[in-house]
Amino acid sequence: MADDLEKEAENGDAPKKKSKVLLFGLIGVLVLLLGGGGFFAYTKFMKPAPAVSVVKLKQENENKIGVMVPLDPFVVNLSDPSGKRYLKLEITLELGDNTTADKLKPYTPKIRDMVIMFLTSLTFDEVMTPEGKIRIRDELLARFNMILRPNKIKNIYFTNFVIQ
Repeated sequence: MADDLEKEAENGDAPKKKSKVLLFGLIGVLVLLLGGGGFFAYTKFMKPAPAVSVVKLKQENENKIGVMVPLDPFVVNLSDPSGKRYLKLEITLELGDNTTADKLKPYTPKIRDMVIMFLTSLTFDEVMTPEGKIRIRDELLARFNMILRPNKIKNIYFTNFVIQ
C-alpha cells in the first residue's frame, strides 16, 4: 500500500511541477508582450509632440543675423620676452537686438579695458595657431557676456587679425 502511495505521489508531483513551470513561463511571456505593446502604444500615440519645433525655432534664430556693432581697433603688445611682437585686432559683435546695442554703449570703456588686459597677457605662440584664435574668441565672448548680463552677445567676429 505504501508502494502505491509513493507511485501516486510521484505521478502527481511531476505534472504539478510541469504545470507550474509552464504557468510561470506563460506569465513571463505575457508580461513581455504587454510591456512591449504598451511601449509601442506610448511612443506612437501618447508621446508628447516632439521638440522639433523648438529645434527649428533655435535654428531660425541662429540663422537670423543680429545687430552688428563694430568696436574700435585694438593694437597691443604681446607678452613676449623680446617685446617686439604686437597684435592688431578688430572685433565686430553680433547682438540679439537693438536694445542690447543701446545698452552696450556705456560699457564700451570697460569692454575695451578687458580686451586689452586679456590680449596683452597672451604670447605669440598662443595667438598664432587657429586653436589659439578660437580660444581667444571663446574667452572674449564669455567675458563680454559677464559684463553685459543679462543681455547676451550672440557671437564675436574678427574682422582684422594682424600679428607682427
